[in-house]
Amino acid sequence: MIYDILLKIGAVAFMVIFFGLCIFIHELGHFLAAKWRGLHIVAFSIGFKKIWWKKINGVEYRIGWIPVGGYVDLPQIDSTAEELKDEAGNILPRAKPLDRMIVAFAGPFFNMLFGLMLGIVIWIHGLPQDTPSLTEIKVESVEQNSPEWKAGLRKGDVIYALNGERFDTTWNGFINKILFTIGDVTLSVRRGGQDLKITYKPAVNKAVSPEEEIAYPFFFPEIPLYLYPRRGSPAEKAGIRKGDRLMLLNGKAVHSIDELQYQLLFHNGKPLDLELLRGKERVVIRNLVPEPIEVNGEKGRWLVGFTNNPITAVEPGLPMEKAGARKGDKIVEAGGHPVGDISDIQQLVRKAQGKPIELKLEREGKTMTIQVTPQFLRYTTLGVDFASVTHPNPFVQLKRVLVLTWNSLRGIGYSIGNSLRLTEQHTTIRPKHMSGPIGIGKYLYLSVYRGSLVVGLNVVVIITFNLGIINLLPIPILDGGHILLALLEIIFRRSVSRKILEPISICFVVLLIGFMVFVSFYDVKKLVTPAVKSLRTPKSLPAAVEKPADAAPAQNK
Repeated sequence: MIYDILLKIGAVAFMVIFFGLCIFIHELGHFLAAKWRGLHIVAFSIGFKKIWWKKINGVEYRIGWIPVGGYVDLPQIDSTAEELKDEAGNILPRAKPLDRMIVAFAGPFFNMLFGLMLGIVIWIHGLPQDTPSLTEIKVESVEQNSPEWKAGLRKGDVIYALNGERFDTTWNGFINKILFTIGDVTLSVRRGGQDLKITYKPAVNKAVSPEEEIAYPFFFPEIPLYLYPRRGSPAEKAGIRKGDRLMLLNGKAVHSIDELQYQLLFHNGKPLDLELLRGKERVVIRNLVPEPIEVNGEKGRWLVGFTNNPITAVEPGLPMEKAGARKGDKIVEAGGHPVGDISDIQQLVRKAQGKPIELKLEREGKTMTIQVTPQFLRYTTLGVDFASVTHPNPFVQLKRVLVLTWNSLRGIGYSIGNSLRLTEQHTTIRPKHMSGPIGIGKYLYLSVYRGSLVVGLNVVVIITFNLGIINLLPIPILDGGHILLALLEIIFRRSVSRKILEPISICFVVLLIGFMVFVSFYDVKKLVTPAVKSLRTPKSLPAAVEKPADAAPAQNK
């Protein structure tokens, strides 16, 4: 528990420091460029609504109590004012167009430099991946009645191209390619000796993303799982060697790290038999006893043993199977409360903590009632690492962020166009999927709390690159807008009329404020909704730990 508290404190500190640092670096670029070009600087502030300030060499340095931004007060670059004045009311000359361009560009440029510097750390250390890089994907399972299933995708199919293009990416990278596809998705599939084209319209997968409402795939891949035992671990003592590929665990195929962790949980510390592939040789390890561990200060969690709703799998030996639940059953009521999706049942299982729960099921048009008692299962480990680590150089990282930013803006553009009936092209990407300061802060926090320091640094790289890229867009209130106006002044030898520029600037300010309110609303909603769902569960049940429950990794990550 103490470890978990310290981890949370560290994650919060990381979030605050690096979120503020991204903004500080941006504003530092503007500040240093303005100093270099000899412009008058009124103030340099981190945050808004100052609580501390000090004047040094004519510049007031400020710290604000709202840490969601910052600014450099440079009156000479204001293109909308009739007269430019300093803090004492003295008239100032308007900055030259070249100076305005340099100062405006310096902020995004410093963000890029900061991202490249952090990118070097990631390049040297290596970045954990969810899977090895895949050039082909063998389908391990497909949810029946999903768009992919109806289009003809089946277990055992080998996907070798997406939308006509070959790929070399992780599973999450493949998912992103699907998410950002505009219109139908086409999978090039090899089945036996036959090549097939499977085309379908992506649909929202609520089992994976009930709040996000994004079109995650309804199929799951067979992912090679290579083991790298730690010194003195149960795996090393049992004879597992570096690079062995796990094929079977107690006779059952394991297709991902998540699935291995769930299977370890389901076996609850019992001895395991592993079948490994070592080169071309099959090796069997018998009676390997995993060692117990704590995860975020917790020794285990409560489960009843099923996947999805309607149920797509029932785990042998756990309460749901013992109570008679079957694949295909739909849970319609739990603890006397209607069930919307699997998260409602997860909340109930967490809070029950071993107390019996009454479930009402629908099976083939009939209703039946069963009673299940959640079982506490220990966290255990084999003591292995998974060598899915990449070392992308900083410029590759920048390229990825450029592609991600472009795909996001394009998807949102098509989404808005579809809503206005300007296009019939389909996408599940929506403006609500963008994040403001609250969402970015949450993402930074979770990257360290659930990941690692290097994962957190990778998120910082994405944020600072994005901050630089977005600010270069040619919109009047952004740095790119200042650069555009200065460039037009150089070309036409006169500044843009204030009568034209002022209403345009006001319009974009209103749009920006509206956008920030919009994304912040959805950021808060994503934070609040799980808590509200938790409050809707029966109050008579004791509180439980906040861990994800009862979802097999194949469909619920």
